[in-house]
Amino acid sequence: MKISVKKVNAFTESIGGGNPAGVVLDSPDLTDEQMKYISKTLKVSETAFVFPSENADYKVRFFSPEIEVDLCGHATVATFFTLAVKGALSEGKNVHVTQETKAGILPVDICFNDNGKVERVMMAQGKSEFKDIYLDISVIADSLNISVDGIDDSLPKQIVSTGLFTLPLSIHSFDTLKEIRPNFEKIRKICAKLGVGSFHLFTFDTIESSSIYHARNFAPLYGINEDPVTGTANGAVCSYLLKNGIIKDKSLMCEQGDIIGRPGRVFVELEKTGVKVGGMAKIVEESEID
Repeated sequence: MKISVKKVNAFTESIGGGNPAGVVLDSPDLTDEQMKYISKTLKVSETAFVFPSENADYKVRFFSPEIEVDLCGHATVATFFTLAVKGALSEGKNVHVTQETKAGILPVDICFNDNGKVERVMMAQGKSEFKDIYLDISVIADSLNISVDGIDDSLPKQIVSTGLFTLPLSIHSFDTLKEIRPNFEKIRKICAKLGVGSFHLFTFDTIESSSIYHARNFAPLYGINEDPVTGTANGAVCSYLLKNGIIKDKSLMCEQGDIIGRPGRVFVELEKTGVKVGGMAKIVEESEID
């Protein structure tokens, strides 16, 4: 059996930027192991598999090379950008659809510009959840191989989820964030203990003045040491910052990926009804996998 797959960079318009995801449209009846294999073969953090749904416009399942995840922001953006440019959606008109995921049925908006080109894909995330935790900053600093002085210990110690729990960690400067050389095995153990999928590090010291922060995301528990650009975690962490009064703006842009040579930009909209994240995408490869 040959499976038609696409590799799509999300949160960028360039071939070398953003976060690559696999996309399989019109998925046949594959086993979980086969879907993990496809993601591993593509060498991407997640692949989205699109199926018919009785409850929404589409059913989408997300697989890393190791496990199935409930929701993946960059793979969602990649999927619905691909559906739009391949003509599966009404071309040139803003479209509102729903996707059935393991995190629930979530709406997705595909926005077109005046020339009929896809301008942005925005996905709704699950309702924000917050949990207070005990956190030993010295243990976190040790896992990141930095001094405790590099971490802003004044922010609330919480984990946050809009589909997947992450640990927000504020870093004092861009230079400190750039120089971090993590111990991924230590991070994996801490994530497992805290019940989170990733560390989401961020600094308010940004490259572009219009950005809210610059981020790095470590998710070795999912087999992804560093995720280039992360949709779900940026949405969750922005909601964490708003809830705790650290920011007031509700329409934000997050930077991520520049430090590892895959620059991407994530747009976040914080609304009373929930969190939306999104951006652009670029199809970079189409192939078949046995």
